[in-house]
Amino acid sequence: MLERILELLEEGRSIDEIARELNVPRDEVVGAMEVLADLGYLERVEAGDSCATCPLKSVCPGACFRFKGRVYQLSEFKLSERK
Repeated sequence: MLERILELLEEGRSIDEIARELNVPRDEVVGAMEVLADLGYLERVEAGDSCATCPLKSVCPGACFRFKGRVYQLSEFKLSERK
């Protein structure tokens, strides 16, 4: 299943699309992505300070939405190793 999730991620599918295609809960896909990150196939991306790049920073007191999730990108090194 990890291999199939990785293939779907390479195709640009969203977590929800993958969950629907594999007929599994969304949380299971997210958990698989964490395993893929631990194995080096995905890299965690640090979001940084979102307020610094926000176009509303000049009028916002800073108490707005702050993303609390995780962002991943495909690991070029591991993907080239697979091919």
